[in-house]
Amino acid sequence: MTRRAALQGITIASAAGVGAALLAACGSSGAISAGISSAAVTPSTTATRGTATSAAPTTAQTAATTASAVSTISSMGTSAASAAANGTGKGLTLTYISPDNQGRHDAESAIFADFTKANPGISVEILSGGTSWDTTKVKFLANFASGQPVNLYESGFGFWVDVQAAIMEYSSLMARDKLAPKDIFLPPALDAWTDDTGKLWALPVVGLSQDALAYNQDLFDAAGLPYPPIDPNDASWTMEHFLESAQKLTKPDQLQFGFGGTVGGFDGGGMTRGTFFGQGPWDATTQKAQMDQPGQVQGLQFFKDLRDKYKVQPNAAQKTAIGAKGDIFTSGKIGMQVIYGYVPKQTFRWGLAALPHNGSQNVSGRQAATPLMGTKTAYSEQTWTLLKWLMVPANAARFPLSAQYAVSPVVGASAISEQAYQESVGVDPKAFELMAAHSHASAWAMSKQVGYPSVRDWLTKNFTAFDQGQQSASDWGKEATAYIDANLLKP
Repeated sequence: MTRRAALQGITIASAAGVGAALLAACGSSGAISAGISSAAVTPSTTATRGTATSAAPTTAQTAATTASAVSTISSMGTSAASAAANGTGKGLTLTYISPDNQGRHDAESAIFADFTKANPGISVEILSGGTSWDTTKVKFLANFASGQPVNLYESGFGFWVDVQAAIMEYSSLMARDKLAPKDIFLPPALDAWTDDTGKLWALPVVGLSQDALAYNQDLFDAAGLPYPPIDPNDASWTMEHFLESAQKLTKPDQLQFGFGGTVGGFDGGGMTRGTFFGQGPWDATTQKAQMDQPGQVQGLQFFKDLRDKYKVQPNAAQKTAIGAKGDIFTSGKIGMQVIYGYVPKQTFRWGLAALPHNGSQNVSGRQAATPLMGTKTAYSEQTWTLLKWLMVPANAARFPLSAQYAVSPVVGASAISEQAYQESVGVDPKAFELMAAHSHASAWAMSKQVGYPSVRDWLTKNFTAFDQGQQSASDWGKEATAYIDANLLKP
């Protein structure tokens, strides 16, 4: 059976005009804040950069709420599964929760309205998750604990093991409906939500937060420098070449700098830095940390030297003097910056390029495929109907800009979402898509392990010693490796 036949009964929206419709749903670019934005990948970060954030709950509070929620849903017995199997729930309303910021819900409302037109009798009510992933997860868990779990939620948490007993597993549903996940999703995005046994726990239809390099064309022209290449396989775009360009672009007396200082969308404990030298922080095959390996140590030292030795990025006082609102790249005073999401139209000319790299393959940066997760309720089958509709490329193409992404993890959807991004931002986002075939998931699949939250928090907290020059890159790498190996696989 073909994929199209397997998705029978699902109306495919016309690809023509999808970009314009999505932008209209977002309320035009003016409705989106001026900072570079991207969905976060950990509970400790906001849903979008430059957005007000509610007070983050403590790890203990989140753990307590999670335990209560999972206990509640597990005690609901087989009634939910039985009702779903019997196909009850015609004329029902599915509940959905996601962060409420920067036009996200306006865009989602338009998408869900078209789903209802294609599937009369099933509507979707959007619930506010607050302004951060922290508040979204707390509200989602609170609904579970109350005995009224939401049917579907957007997850930017990067971790699902704590709620696994309460959420839908999709491998069996896809096998039943003769759908092949590898034919539908990009491999890295699919792998991020597949556990070590091969079971799939989320569908990455929302969009891809992918690192790429933004560069100021006006500053490059003034310095007589060629633009960075868009091809991640370009062997000339090395870390040494990147440093040379950053040095030539830096004019401290004019508050102009070659590099803005952002390494990637997530860099807890310096985990992303080694990727620019071909080394990830974790080996999923051997299940061993790699923070002490040469590439990681080299990456840690390189990015520290950019700031402290070569001074090609602004210090705190210089950032204040530049006075940028949102990401400092938007000031027009920064030659290059790693970005991973939306940027409003600027008064200067800029573009997107591949990330630089050393090593046999370009695995620089990271990506985070934001998914939707369904819960085990009486209407799981109807939730599955919605998710199947969203896996159709023309429908999936509408979701990325709701979270200010350019790339869809759904095969065949990115051309439409990238066109919408370019219309809104004024810059070709192709580099995001090209890098998506190279970068690995944030933390290189560590988030699949039960001890990841504690490891993530420890790395972020203790990184300060190295960052402030109290510890060598080698010593930090050894300490981080030892902690990861001792705690990541431990409940």
